[in-house]
Amino acid sequence: MAADSMVQLVSYLTAQQPYEIVGTPESEWVDFKSVPPNGPYDLSTDKGKFELAKDVAAFANAGGGLIVCGFKAKKRPNELYEVVEKVTPFDKKVVNTDSYKDVLTEYVRPLLKVKFFWYDHPEGDPEAAGHYFVLEVPALPESERWALVTRGINDDGQFIRNSWTIPIRNGDTTAFLPPDEVYRLVNDGLRVRHSRPGSAVPAPAADRVKSREDLRAALGMEETPVLFFQSVPDHPRGLVPGMYADGGLRDVLDNQDTLRDANAFNWASVYRRPEPREGGLLLADAPRRGLLVESDGAVTGAASATSEMLGWAMERYYDGGARRISVFVLTEITLEYFRLVDRHVLPLVDGSWTHRIVASDFTQPPGRVLAAGDDPAFPFRGAPQPATSDDWNHTWQALGDPERDAYEALRHIYALFGLDVTGNPFVDADRVSTAKLLAKR
Repeated sequence: MAADSMVQLVSYLTAQQPYEIVGTPESEWVDFKSVPPNGPYDLSTDKGKFELAKDVAAFANAGGGLIVCGFKAKKRPNELYEVVEKVTPFDKKVVNTDSYKDVLTEYVRPLLKVKFFWYDHPEGDPEAAGHYFVLEVPALPESERWALVTRGINDDGQFIRNSWTIPIRNGDTTAFLPPDEVYRLVNDGLRVRHSRPGSAVPAPAADRVKSREDLRAALGMEETPVLFFQSVPDHPRGLVPGMYADGGLRDVLDNQDTLRDANAFNWASVYRRPEPREGGLLLADAPRRGLLVESDGAVTGAASATSEMLGWAMERYYDGGARRISVFVLTEITLEYFRLVDRHVLPLVDGSWTHRIVASDFTQPPGRVLAAGDDPAFPFRGAPQPATSDDWNHTWQALGDPERDAYEALRHIYALFGLDVTGNPFVDADRVSTAKLLAKR
């Protein structure tokens, strides 16, 4: 027997009939992986991360497909493709799906809504026991191709910085778009762009001003200086699936995986639960912070720039003047926003996203100030600098990596005070270091 379609293959796994898949050839829609001790992909290595990103991007650039882990395939004499010859189910502990999601989020562009499934091997089989792991990769629409891997790899299996590659599924193998074809595509795109009046610069994601106003009102913060975070899909596709389902976004907001407990500087709440709101969700935890998730997946976060949140424990440094913002609090809540949104919301809507920060009313008396270095300790490093705008509004293309997106957010926030983000002690190169934040606690 053999499976001749994705539907039939999945039906065999669902019915616990894996032996029916023996004899299935690899093709443009399926790739089989046996499972060594470190799992189908060894994500502790650059090579393993690259292989995962490459395989997923290749299927997205074709017609979509399945990566089926737990079967050994081999090319037989006189056959064109590798064919499944043995079932090799395995223990679930060798696959951490969160790690798979993190790799795909960091190394594949645009973001893809890859689905993960586990299937059981039939019990009582004396020949084998365990499970099968399947990655279902959606086809990237023609208008949004091509998916690329954001790193190349050298012969030693190490990532090459400032490199990228475009893989394509070709039969049962993966090919790469040649440089001449990449050159042609880039130039064709530029010619089309420049031939259309007013289209030289792609339109950014819409600024959801009303969403900020609605959240501010829900939190009763109309007269309070607020730092907003926003994330909007560039091409919204209507209702996000599973908003209220078990394990959906409501459950994610209600059981957030935070660096510290809900009394720390994050977006979780001990006292409030997310409530349905116009097809989306509202988590209002005044007077500290709040989150609004819209029906299309767009997210708005609001953090008060008072002693309740961004200015926590800074009262002793007010001296009747401007209110000082805590560097630690600012950094932690920024990173926690992107740990939540980049990991759990962006993958729900295929394509590119735009992140935005808006600092509102930061110069209103008594004003807000920020200083380079850590929070005050003797000797002080640099004098606090005042905010220079009441409506500081900046965007960037979402990177999908929480530490890097947090860095971009802080880079724009520090500029509001005439400071460089390198003055933040929790920054490491082009990212916020989770390890440094945790060491501080």
